[in-house]
Amino acid sequence: MDSGNILSRAQRLCSKKEKCEFDLRKKLHQWGVTEREMEKVIKSLKAYDFINHRRYATSFANDKLQFNHWGKKKIEYALRSKNIEAEYIQEAINGIPEEEYDRILYKEIEKKNNSLRTNVKSERKKKICNYLLQKGFESGKVFEFVENTIKKDNNR
Repeated sequence: MDSGNILSRAQRLCSKKEKCEFDLRKKLHQWGVTEREMEKVIKSLKAYDFINHRRYATSFANDKLQFNHWGKKKIEYALRSKNIEAEYIQEAINGIPEEEYDRILYKEIEKKNNSLRTNVKSERKKKICNYLLQKGFESGKVFEFVENTIKKDNNR
């Protein structure tokens, strides 16, 4: 595959969905692109704004929250593992609307609470908290929200 063909293929890939340099390097490697050619392609993609880590981080954070119901910690970890700059990660995390985040957290609590078979309050709380912590929600917020939800259930 010639360099023009590689570049146009990479541009099409980036125009369909936001890509970061880390993901694109993996893809170029799969295509058998040499390291030297890879550097040229990535430099060109950055120059024409096909690769933009600020935009990628924001898009990634919103998608993972909306579709996967990930918490901020898990989103941050995933972005760090893709070598996204810390300032862009922080901007993306800070850009998540708090009301939407809380709504999704409550929705996840309800979903897990309804799926549990045990009626022992401490067991329920433990299982819900573990589930939410694995999804990357912050521990303080998890414990507070779970406590409030369990209290509401007991008042019914």
